[in-house]
Amino acid sequence: MSLSPVADATQVPGPIYKLATQPTVYIERHGTLHAIKSVTTFYDLGYQWSQLHVVGQLPAPVGSPVQLFKLATGSTVYLYQGGTLHWIPSEQVFYARGYQWDNVYNVAKLPAVIGSPVSQSSVLPQQAVIMSGFPYVPLNGTKTFVVDALNKMGQFNSTYGGTSTVKILQNQGQLSVYNGSTWVQSGTVPVHFSHGQAMLSVKAGSTAWRGIVFQPVAQSSPTGGYSKEIENIPNTTTSQVGWRVYTVQKNPVSGKNPDYPSSSAQQFLLEPVNAQGQIVTGTLADGVGMVADSALAYCPGGTIPGEQPVCNEIGPYYTSGSALTFHYSGQGYFASRTPIVFKVLPASPTQGLVTRVTTLSSNTSLAVSTPTIFSQTSSPSHPSDTMIQTVSGVKPDTQYTIQSQLFYAKGQPLEGLAMLLHFSGANDLPMVVNSSARTTPSTFSDETMGNKYVSVTYKSGSASTVPDVIFGFGGVTLITNAF
Repeated sequence: MSLSPVADATQVPGPIYKLATQPTVYIERHGTLHAIKSVTTFYDLGYQWSQLHVVGQLPAPVGSPVQLFKLATGSTVYLYQGGTLHWIPSEQVFYARGYQWDNVYNVAKLPAVIGSPVSQSSVLPQQAVIMSGFPYVPLNGTKTFVVDALNKMGQFNSTYGGTSTVKILQNQGQLSVYNGSTWVQSGTVPVHFSHGQAMLSVKAGSTAWRGIVFQPVAQSSPTGGYSKEIENIPNTTTSQVGWRVYTVQKNPVSGKNPDYPSSSAQQFLLEPVNAQGQIVTGTLADGVGMVADSALAYCPGGTIPGEQPVCNEIGPYYTSGSALTFHYSGQGYFASRTPIVFKVLPASPTQGLVTRVTTLSSNTSLAVSTPTIFSQTSSPSHPSDTMIQTVSGVKPDTQYTIQSQLFYAKGQPLEGLAMLLHFSGANDLPMVVNSSARTTPSTFSDETMGNKYVSVTYKSGSASTVPDVIFGFGGVTLITNAF
């Protein structure tokens, strides 16, 4: 197997110590002592007895013994056990047994005879989930996500170790995943669990707001696991592209640093962040809610009498240029056993306004009416209200640009669309309700986003005595003339 970082024994991998009353010699490495099991190993590591420090008390805690070796001229790693060396057949076995590259020592000569290979003894999780409080990768960037091993009750368990897989279900954004030797865009990718966690490295594609969907495959179900979407976002360092939850100490609540539910309410901060997930000044007020969930894709509990679900939807809140404080209590369910992160759920715009319709060829503006509220109650705040606008001058088989502006429930305009429209859920193309009335139906294409407006290309269909009724501009219905 091929290695990257290893200790270079020819340069003495640390000071060596021995208690005056005991024969065992220890190497100190990064604040931990590792026992040298034999005199042969002592010499093969390049030490001399004159380098030994005899002490009355060991200067650091004792960890695992020195047991992983590699010839300086080779690539195979060996485990020293019971006076015999056992070669480790793959990186998967290496990781599954919880070994670390930093504890592999280069030697000029192997300290014992070579015996049988190391067998892989692993216990794979019942289910697994990709954890992230900010599941986005900036364009031209790479990010590593945590994969947590869960038991059948949805609890994190640190005893799992072994190699499982993550399946790529969709990849519209052409993102790449590291499979241990190369970057791939389809198929399955091995993940190596050690102490209940694995890592998944993802490289961004070339198109913003496009994603890849993963599904960790668990031992208990070949098609199991909880799917997770990771997305490309514009690689900004100063502009807001989303929101993230922090502790009051400004530590992000993420997969690598999750929170744990407790019976008492805890205080958190909701912050506007850039593409790297770092706090920036917010650029607009927006309706935002959170879901606190151990797996983000499901709610454990709540199905057994007496149990309470972990998932709590919080909000919506309206954020602007600074942090917003909120409190969360996990209700004591699986307290300190199930890691959670906060999934931020930006609210969709609730109102819209068609501001301009122009011919694509000549940029000539057509007449667009002011909105009319159509409602049984004639109340602007009634949920069933529909905003109606009309446009005149539409001709058959002609291309037009329809420009619209979107608003939130409090009447605040959604701005910064190039960064934030994706989160609004408003990037679906409009639809013609009565398209069957024409021999050649009207169509839409080429949605573009500016700082304040969304524009789509509308091509009118064949002539008919029936007008087009177009729905999809933030709740506005646009009615054309017959053409």
